[in-house]
Amino acid sequence: MIRILNGRTRGQHPQSIDEMFKLRKRVFHDFLKWDVQTDGEWEIDNYDKSNPLYILSYSPETGKLRGSLRLLPTLGPNMLDDTFPILLGDNPEIRSASIWESSRFCIDPEISQDRASNQVTVAAAELMCGVGELGLASGISHIVTVTDVFLERMFRRMGCPGERIADPHRIGSVYAVAVAWEVTPSLLSAMKAVAAIEGTVLERPMSLETARAA
Repeated sequence: MIRILNGRTRGQHPQSIDEMFKLRKRVFHDFLKWDVQTDGEWEIDNYDKSNPLYILSYSPETGKLRGSLRLLPTLGPNMLDDTFPILLGDNPEIRSASIWESSRFCIDPEISQDRASNQVTVAAAELMCGVGELGLASGISHIVTVTDVFLERMFRRMGCPGERIADPHRIGSVYAVAVAWEVTPSLLSAMKAVAAIEGTVLERPMSLETARAA
């Protein structure tokens, strides 16, 4: 199940927000050893002040948070244009009302280390399907992201290969790359087929704008 929260009203959902920022710290700081900002048990940065949308995946069996990502419109502050423009190569900045950025994509490390099941695929696909459903409901043309080449391969296995915007660059300890996905019904269907997801993944139907205004 996908639950969507926005940055402006995150104080109304303290437990969900606390779990998400703790998960981000465990993944990006503790497990991947990325150079990220932390505040106690949280990984949190300046983009979290820009009223992002938080896409949260919960296990239907346990109700436990198993993954999350963050969405921001490219017309405002975003990581690709403002922090990692080197990943655009010779391409201009991406500033468009029809293009949103996904960032801080993460899956619970306990799940990601369980190679005997398909929980990673299901949780990851559910997050991306949530983005796809939101995008289609909102007339969004593309989703862009900054990721590493390992996650890029995982996206391919999930049925959403995307297109590199430019060549990868080594940033810190990882080879990072900017990827763009065209938001289409066929892409959404492909991801759901890979993970055997039926029906909607959203807790309730909504668009990106109604989610940000909620």
